[in-house]
Amino acid sequence: MRFWILVISVTFLWGLSFSTAKIGLRSLEPFSFLWMRSLVSAITVFILIFIMQSKFSPPKITGKGSKPSFWVNIFLHNLVFLLYYNGLVYSTAGRASLFLYVQPLLYVALATLIAKEEKVGLKAVIGFVSAFAGMVFLFGDNLSSKGGSTWFGDVLVILAALVWAYQSLYLKMNLVGVDAYRITAWTQLFAVIPFVLLAFIFNESLPDTVDLNVITGVGFNGIVGTGLTIILWIWLIKEFPAKRVSAFMFLCPLFGVFLGALILSEPLTFFMITGSFLIALGIYLVNKEST
Repeated sequence: MRFWILVISVTFLWGLSFSTAKIGLRSLEPFSFLWMRSLVSAITVFILIFIMQSKFSPPKITGKGSKPSFWVNIFLHNLVFLLYYNGLVYSTAGRASLFLYVQPLLYVALATLIAKEEKVGLKAVIGFVSAFAGMVFLFGDNLSSKGGSTWFGDVLVILAALVWAYQSLYLKMNLVGVDAYRITAWTQLFAVIPFVLLAFIFNESLPDTVDLNVITGVGFNGIVGTGLTIILWIWLIKEFPAKRVSAFMFLCPLFGVFLGALILSEPLTFFMITGSFLIALGIYLVNKEST
């Protein structure tokens, strides 16, 4: 019972992050959202590190120390959010959640091609086909709507999923055994200055920190989405088999779609519902392949 409560809570909260980010972007421009969210995320994780009485210093990479692995990971991680938040401006929360969560499938594909560590069996093949069919349905939804206004945002979010998949593989290959909390905290902290500069360069207006949209978007995604939920996720991975936990990633885009409809009144068309279930099925099958 404890497993079910925790895994559903984590996937629900991550699914909710799409709607809350969309709310935040009503009052914030993308780069301003990024630096504020990064700062709140860093503070949240550093507080957790303090509570756990762990080290605050940046991780020191040994072994392959000649490679700037930590800095490459920071760049890739923040590129994911740069693409994602800019894509979310032009897409819906529901569509963004579906396209971003093709990441597990892209990860398996990259791991097979680059690391040669995954075997693609029948379940995985069916999963890839299912997810591809789901994406066809989603783009069909765009074709059936007037103007196809979410095309640009959808493409940016798909690129974010691809970078996220590569970043996850890079992290596994180059930063094994490094404290996940410190990686998260310093990755978020180092993102603040470049995103502030980008906000200045693009002449974004100063954020209104008492605006309810800003508080909701930045607060939830900074404190819950990156801080508390990641802690729960790491705890789940430690307490239960990682493959069993990962198999439930398919719930994130489902929650994202239906919460977008509930909170933001986003349309739930036949294409959206069919596409969401096909992509969720694909994620489930690809993850189950490895169990």
